[in-house]
Amino acid sequence: MNMHARIELFGGPEDGREITLPVSAEGEPLSPLPVPAPRGSGENERVAWYERHHHRGRGMWIYKYANSRSAQQSELP
Repeated sequence: MNMHARIELFGGPEDGREITLPVSAEGEPLSPLPVPAPRGSGENERVAWYERHHHRGRGMWIYKYANSRSAQQSELP
């Protein structure tokens, strides 16, 4: 069993970005997913939240943009 999943992000500030994450015991990646702004982006520690939308197969998951907030407010909704 593959212990990692490829994630493709749709919408929001990270649109089109692909990342690889470990999966849970159930074989699914975390959702909702906090994605910090890239270092040096000047985004003032913003975190974009993405929610798992569907599984495309072959370990690829599609996540859609949910919202963005500062890292200090990063508690799950």
